[in-house]
Amino acid sequence: MSSIDMIFPDMPLYEGGWQPIYFEPVVGSGERVTIAVAAYGVTGEFQIIQSIRSELLECLYGINAPKIHSMIELVLLSSRNYFKQYKTLDSWKAPFDGVFLGHVSKALDEDLSGILKQAIRFSSSLSSLALDAERDEEEELQPKRYSAKFSKNIQMELHSINSSLNDSFNQKVKVSGSDVLTTFGFMNDRYVSNFGLLVPTRMSGSLNSIKAKIFDIEALKKSSYLMVPERFEVIIGTPSFSDPTLSDKAVTRLKDTLEMVEEIALKEDICVFRAETAFAAAEHINKVAA
Repeated sequence: MSSIDMIFPDMPLYEGGWQPIYFEPVVGSGERVTIAVAAYGVTGEFQIIQSIRSELLECLYGINAPKIHSMIELVLLSSRNYFKQYKTLDSWKAPFDGVFLGHVSKALDEDLSGILKQAIRFSSSLSSLALDAERDEEEELQPKRYSAKFSKNIQMELHSINSSLNDSFNQKVKVSGSDVLTTFGFMNDRYVSNFGLLVPTRMSGSLNSIKAKIFDIEALKKSSYLMVPERFEVIIGTPSFSDPTLSDKAVTRLKDTLEMVEEIALKEDICVFRAETAFAAAEHINKVAA
């Protein structure tokens, strides 16, 4: 091997391509946002995913974000079904106006996930820039809203798994000498937990919100409350570490923040359970609390 060969790494062997899907919020305006990307491997593998994170949709479209998200879901369903049948998107037509298919770019990487990351990096600046941007923490209310939604979704999932635990959600307890009641996400005689969400675009605000939830559990543990549960826990919702919409920097920050949460909680003998979905959190609660 020559000295030149030793300087440069080997070329990735996985061949494929990627293709953006654009959305025009105001039809005919020419303003387009990348809402999804499709990635293909020469071996026949494919994935079509949403490229703009849901929390960013809320920032951009406010109360209309759920409608935009539903439209994106329709686009994903339609394009995936079409590709399964025809192995291409060349003649695919979106289920409504204002959606456009970009051209295919060839790519090399380690696997299909790597090609997806390339697609997002080169076609969806809103997602990548939003994730890596440093933010002023005027964002405290956003994480609380996301956590409230996460909690509601856990309750809905657990209702399907074990409806007998419904009444244990949002329990209000007096943990100090004052008359102020503290609310816990889930609590029965065996188990208590609070729910938090680490939002990649709102990491500092998310951490502050979770710290407050840990403090509430700590206060209950040290209180004179007669029916203190056996197990204390905080359930943390996070994206998958392999989520293609997350930059390497965002994943590193997510892992570091989660590690900090675990250190804070474990000092008080409070368990930490990480869940990538509300369903996973609901299954866990049913296992330890039923």
